[in-house]
Amino acid sequence: MRKQLLICFVVYACSLVPAEVAAQEQPSIGKSADVYFRREEYARAAGLYERLIKTRKGRRQAGMVKERLATSYRLYNQYDKAAYWYSQLLQDSANSATARLYYGDMLKSLGRYEEAKQQYRQYPDQQRVALRVAGCDSATVWQSLPANVILKNEQGINSRSNDWGATPYGKEIVFVSDSLRGDIWYVKGSRHRYYRNNAAFGKLYAAENGPSGIGYSKDFSSVINNYKYHVGPVCFTPNGDTAYVTVTDPARKIPYDRKEAPVYGTRRLKLLVFTKKQDKWQSPVAFPYNSDDYSLGHASLNSAGNILYYASDKPGGSGETDIWYSEKQGDNTWGTPQNCGAAINSPDDDAFPVLGPGDVLYYASKGWAGMGGYDVFAAEGSKGSWSAPVNLRPPFNTSGDDFYYTMHTAQQGFISSNRPGGRGGDDIYSFAAPDIIPGLQPVPVPLLRIPLIVDICVPAETCVYLYNKTRGIGWCYMVAPPSGKIEAKLEPDAEYEVRVHYRDRIERLAFDTRNYTGTAPISKTICPQPVRPEPATVKPSVPAHKKHKRGHHKK
Repeated sequence: MRKQLLICFVVYACSLVPAEVAAQEQPSIGKSADVYFRREEYARAAGLYERLIKTRKGRRQAGMVKERLATSYRLYNQYDKAAYWYSQLLQDSANSATARLYYGDMLKSLGRYEEAKQQYRQYPDQQRVALRVAGCDSATVWQSLPANVILKNEQGINSRSNDWGATPYGKEIVFVSDSLRGDIWYVKGSRHRYYRNNAAFGKLYAAENGPSGIGYSKDFSSVINNYKYHVGPVCFTPNGDTAYVTVTDPARKIPYDRKEAPVYGTRRLKLLVFTKKQDKWQSPVAFPYNSDDYSLGHASLNSAGNILYYASDKPGGSGETDIWYSEKQGDNTWGTPQNCGAAINSPDDDAFPVLGPGDVLYYASKGWAGMGGYDVFAAEGSKGSWSAPVNLRPPFNTSGDDFYYTMHTAQQGFISSNRPGGRGGDDIYSFAAPDIIPGLQPVPVPLLRIPLIVDICVPAETCVYLYNKTRGIGWCYMVAPPSGKIEAKLEPDAEYEVRVHYRDRIERLAFDTRNYTGTAPISKTICPQPVRPEPATVKPSVPAHKKHKRGHHKK
């Protein structure tokens, strides 16, 4: 999948097998598989290891082959196959802590949260997996909450390949795809394959965004796409005359090793700046802080256009990849990269930063409590000072990889995801919602761990509203007669209120979780007596100018 490029921020370039090498005796399945594995051609390696494990030689080397099968499938996001081979590996070497950690990660990415927690509990470093376990607990609760946002799969642009990174540009949507559609066949390098996932290299496309939907995709720009390897994603200045494009470095010379030709060398992500003159994109200028020693890409500008955020594995960060920024100087040059800080950067992967309305930062992370794979988080602030990240929860986040969250109005946007039910690997989804981030404030992602059970007597289908007064957010549960029950998990040290919305009144039950140290569920009951009608009385008339309509009030 395309995202694997961004997890480790390295890619590998194709070379052709020399004629003298091709003429030599073909290596064995095992040796070929090992060569592909060392080159990080995981799709190729996995296919050969699958064949090898069925042979007598493969069975003799079963431990190594199973480990490489699990690793290969994990590193190109085949979570179900990776989980299977990690389970097989752990049957042979139950004390493999690393395999157990990855097995838990794969189970979590498949939405098998209880099984994932069983693996995490056996991992020796419990501090390292604490947020993973918390994410499993939170995901179980979040999945039970009603969703008030509908995500639409944009089938007009999604293909059976990977389509992601939708960015508004005038009346069009620009996105990344490795589907090789339309006139992209004439672009340099388009017919080469990226053997890490056995797909084509991603290029930038544009699609019309009209009243009837999104469709009719085309090559965005032959100038920008004219690079041998991956191109995209892209961000634009507000007036649309400058594009910051992430590309895989095409210029670096790779040393040639005759023993294992073709050899793939490490190629970093780099940022190129294109400007448009007379409606044509000009040759680019390299961002001044590109490096052969680390990757830098996924750029996004703030609304003022003077702070550029990007992802990088530059040394000095908090983890694998971090969010960094540069500030525009008085002479219009970009300042030295600065880390956005530990408030939003985790010990794992943090990538795909996008600034939304109000300069809210949306980005994808694997290091905070989440549902599995990449989850989208939001934070408020700027430069190196940010509120704690807030998980966007379902339907935006799933057990799979959810990333590249962009807003093209205050209430409409796109998200990329490989969730089940899509057309291909990564798909682009659109959404419209009145309250995208309820309760966004500088508080940590809550660890929901206190169970709650509420028994309710209801005469008809009723909305039971569980309201977190501390954070100012709530959820509606629909309960049917003759009686109902809701179950949830609560945050510690918080005030709550249960509201039962009858036709003629609202019953309220307040409680809190302060000083709660037990493990048993908090049990509550709401079963009020029917309200008897009061004797009829003659009421004084009300002047017309004082009459009003009662609307539904929702905090």
